[in-house]
Amino acid sequence: MTQDDTLVRKSVLTTVVVVIAFTLAAPFGTATVGATTTPPSDTDEYAVVQGDECYTIKPIGDGHLTAEEFYDYRDPDTEPSSHSYSSHGTRHLQENDASLLFLHEGGDGLSLGVVHDRHGGGSEGGAATMTFTDLPENGEWVVEDDAYADRDDEFSHRNGSSRITWVYGANRTDGGVFNGGLDDEFSITIQPRFNEDAAFQQYDGELTDWQVISGNSTGHERISLNMNQPIEIRSGGCTSYAVSELDIDESVTTGESTAVEATVENNGVYAETFTVPITVDGEVVDEQEVTLEPGETATVSSSVTLEEAGTHTVGVANETMDVTADDGEQLPGFGVGVALAALLIAFVARVRP
Repeated sequence: MTQDDTLVRKSVLTTVVVVIAFTLAAPFGTATVGATTTPPSDTDEYAVVQGDECYTIKPIGDGHLTAEEFYDYRDPDTEPSSHSYSSHGTRHLQENDASLLFLHEGGDGLSLGVVHDRHGGGSEGGAATMTFTDLPENGEWVVEDDAYADRDDEFSHRNGSSRITWVYGANRTDGGVFNGGLDDEFSITIQPRFNEDAAFQQYDGELTDWQVISGNSTGHERISLNMNQPIEIRSGGCTSYAVSELDIDESVTTGESTAVEATVENNGVYAETFTVPITVDGEVVDEQEVTLEPGETATVSSSVTLEEAGTHTVGVANETMDVTADDGEQLPGFGVGVALAALLIAFVARVRP
C-alpha cells in the first residue's frame, strides 16, 4: 500500500465518522422555543369594556381622509357651507335618536369620534353630556360640533380630560372628533349622561340608543351599549395573551402520540378565559381553555399524532416549530445511525493492513 492510498483511506474514514456523528446527534431529543411573545390579537383591534362585557372593535375609514375630512362638519362659515350645523361625512353611519362612538383610521392616524342623531332624519333634537378622562396629552379635539360663536354646546378641556355637553335641534347632529396620541397604547374612560341627565336640555327630543361602530370586511357593524354605565375604550382586543416556552420533540414516529407544552401569560389588564389553539400545519387539532388573572401564567398541555412522514409545523397559538416524523421504512430494523456505524466497521475491516 502506498502512502497516498493510506492518506486517501484516512480521509474517507474521517468523513464517515463525521457523518455518523451528525446523524446520531441530529434527530434525537426535544427542543424548546422560549421567551418569544406571540399576541394572538390583531394589531388593529381595540376593546370597549363596559361592566363585565368586553367588545373587540376595529376602526372605520380608508386610511386616507383626515378626521376633519371624514366628519365633514358644515355651517354657514365652512367650505363647503351649509345651514345644517351638522356632520355630512358620517351620514352613512347616523341613525335617528342614536348616539354613536367610533374609531377612525385616516391620513392623520387614529381618531376617536362621536356623533349624535341623524342629519335630516326627522328627530326632535336631543342632549348629552360626556366626560372623557385619560385622553392622550398630545391630542386635541380637531372637530367640535358645533363650532360657531355663541353656540349652546359646552366644551371644557383640562389636563387630559374633557367634559362636553351637546344640545341640538330637530334634524341636526352634534358631536366631535379627538385626534393625536391614539396610535400608541391608550385607555380612555367615557362617562355618559343622556337626555334629562345631561347638564342641561333645551329640546324635546331624546336619545334612545348608544352604539359603538366597528369596521368589518363589508363596512361596519353596530354594538348597543348601556346608556347609564361608563365605558373604557382601549388599545388591544379583548383577548390579550402571550405564548412562550413551546416544548415538543423535534423527531417523532408517525402514528405515535407526542406531548406538546407551552406557557401562556395574560398580558392584559383584566382576568380572562383564553381558548388556546393547538395546530399542525396550520390546522387546529385541539383547543385548551385557561383562565388567568392579569400577569398570571399557566402551562397548557396537549398531544399530537403525525400520520405522515416528513417535516410538519406544530404550534400553540402563533408560536410554532418544525417537527420531523419518521415512518421507520427507510432502514427497517435498524435506523440510520446503526446502519452507518455498521458501514464504518466494515470499512475499517477492509482498510486494515
